[in-house]
Amino acid sequence: MKKTTKFLSEIFTGSAAVIMFILVLTFITSGTDCFSQYIQPSHREPETWEIPVRDPGYYGESGKTYVLMKDISDRGSVIFLGRDVTVDLNGHTLTYADGSYGHIPNYSFEDDLEGWDISMAPGASTAGRKVHVMIGEKVLMLAPGNEVVSSPVFLPEADRSYFAFCGVAAQEMIISIIVEDSEGKEVARGDSLSPRLGGGIPYVHLNGIPSGNYRLRIKALTDCILDYADIRPALDVGIGIVEQIEPWVGYEDLYRSVHGSFYDYSTVRGGTVPLQGIPVVKGRGSVTIRNGIIRNATEAILSWGVQSNAGDVTVILENVKIITSGINTNAVDVPQAVISKCTFDINNPFIINRHGSDNYGVDLWGKMPSEVSYSEFYGGQGCLVFKGDFSKIHHNLFVNRQTVTNHYSIMAMGDSSLIYNNRIMPETGSGIEIYIHRGMEIFNNEISVEAAPPTCEYGHSEFSTTAIRIADYNAVPGTGRAAWGNRVYNNRILVRGRDYPEFEDYIPMAWAVFYSTSGGENYFFGNEITVEDLTPGLKNETSAFYIGGRCNGGTFSNNRITTNVPAFWVATRYGPASNIAISGNHIIKSASAGDDFRPVRMGWYNAVAENIQFRSNHTEASRFEIDKTDKEHSYTVFWTLGVRVFDGRGKACEGVEVLITDSEGEEVSRLKTDKSGLVRQELAGYAVSGKERKNYSPYTVHAGRSRQKVDLDSNKDVIIVK
Repeated sequence: MKKTTKFLSEIFTGSAAVIMFILVLTFITSGTDCFSQYIQPSHREPETWEIPVRDPGYYGESGKTYVLMKDISDRGSVIFLGRDVTVDLNGHTLTYADGSYGHIPNYSFEDDLEGWDISMAPGASTAGRKVHVMIGEKVLMLAPGNEVVSSPVFLPEADRSYFAFCGVAAQEMIISIIVEDSEGKEVARGDSLSPRLGGGIPYVHLNGIPSGNYRLRIKALTDCILDYADIRPALDVGIGIVEQIEPWVGYEDLYRSVHGSFYDYSTVRGGTVPLQGIPVVKGRGSVTIRNGIIRNATEAILSWGVQSNAGDVTVILENVKIITSGINTNAVDVPQAVISKCTFDINNPFIINRHGSDNYGVDLWGKMPSEVSYSEFYGGQGCLVFKGDFSKIHHNLFVNRQTVTNHYSIMAMGDSSLIYNNRIMPETGSGIEIYIHRGMEIFNNEISVEAAPPTCEYGHSEFSTTAIRIADYNAVPGTGRAAWGNRVYNNRILVRGRDYPEFEDYIPMAWAVFYSTSGGENYFFGNEITVEDLTPGLKNETSAFYIGGRCNGGTFSNNRITTNVPAFWVATRYGPASNIAISGNHIIKSASAGDDFRPVRMGWYNAVAENIQFRSNHTEASRFEIDKTDKEHSYTVFWTLGVRVFDGRGKACEGVEVLITDSEGEEVSRLKTDKSGLVRQELAGYAVSGKERKNYSPYTVHAGRSRQKVDLDSNKDVIIVK
């Protein structure tokens, strides 16, 4: 709790923010379930049947338990394990990439152009975040043909992998990366490099070069916005579990979603056979790692605390803390895992390829189920991704630090999985995403999100932060790309919307649920949602439910929403929506809402809502009204009418026939009262189709010889004396 309180106190500063800090702190501490974390164990002497470990190396004897006797480290990767072994870190620290690795001076241009040779870049300049957001406070601006050359950096280790890289802000920006040695000789080159949508980190892989001083030359082939240019050690692991060497670690390999690993540990450079002595792990089994710290000594690029490519092996992590920093730095990269009582602390300021669903802080990429519980996740570009069906994620704390798109606190990609009793409190970024998957349940979680500051990709347009996202992008029902049968219920969600007025063309958006599926029904019910727009009237946009993007189907029922902005936005900037059922929700207008408050917003330019059903929703402190565009929307508003029949002596009348007719005298319902004299019926208040509106209310209720007219503009109960 101390660490959670610390990061919240850093976020909320100023007198007005103190109140919000108290509200958030109350929100996250009010649950009855607690998360756990790593606890530093005391050192112990090994049992007689255990094997002491004092040095890096290969430990692969099946069935054995290895016990660290001291802190160990290596300039590259530290230890490699066999199948069915246990490593007890015994309260010690295992440190990888522990060499005298430095950085190019001023690699992030925070000191403007100091240390860079700009003699071939007459137009070179730096700009601040208002021009473009990437990493830090400044970026480098180059015109086509401009070249800049770094100061030298000393690479201390020969014959190992380094990446020479440079951050590029957008896919239309193209550069060349050249690495030169101390004599000006070119040792590596990558031409016509660019990221995909969203910006990224193009790189050139260096291997087999001697130690020495090297310089980085960056040439702009187009107008470019650049940042973070450096040469760093790459592809190291703290603990490795090897089925084979996967040498596909080039820049384009990441865009082909090829899973590279252990490049520097093959018998032939670029080969697939491990060095002699490294255990080769095949077949079903497990590896257990417990009771200690794994640490990256270097701010590196593309490295891992624990990595396994043994597809049938489950990695068990118990009471382990992993601390790592750098671009695409990862704590865990394994097929499947059982993780409990661990802490992951990850400083990852940007990502090579934001389109990949990997390179989260913890990446569980296999199809067998995983379980992650009672652990803490701090930082990373996304905290956890899992792909195994029937996985369980519960009783964890997630503190995401997301600066790139689509890297959520939890990326849920395993069908029929359960996500429950977690606290999801992003420092920056979003909560949970389900993308083209089915049958998941998200329940009993506490989630708090706030509209994010500008990003590299969306710094000059709109950008969404959301607690829960379900998407399948126009999938056809019944296909493997459809997202359906997912259930989101009993969660407590806090959404804070806000503007960043200093960024005049940036529109920050915040939602409890961002819903854009067409492949089948998904269900949202019983959630308690609080929405507070902190800067009402400014250009930001906020709502509880954001439903659009060619949505077709979806049920939103019995949620309790306290808000100062519309609870539902149906057919949005993201696109149209159809066949949506919104029923039984309790919408409470909060005290900070304006006089123009409406519970529902509908439409956006060409985004049209079709066949939307609003059924028996209850509003508090406001009427049920829809703020809609002038497009051809179609929707029906229903209310529930309760009729209780008494006789003249005040006794409830059982078995009395109650007839209900609409505004045109047409019979719509004929029911008989129960033992308490009650009948209850949901009835259409009105229906809208384009410019036409049909009113079904007022209704007339007939019971015996009595009748009563009811103007049904909300859920109502009436009494008839027979």
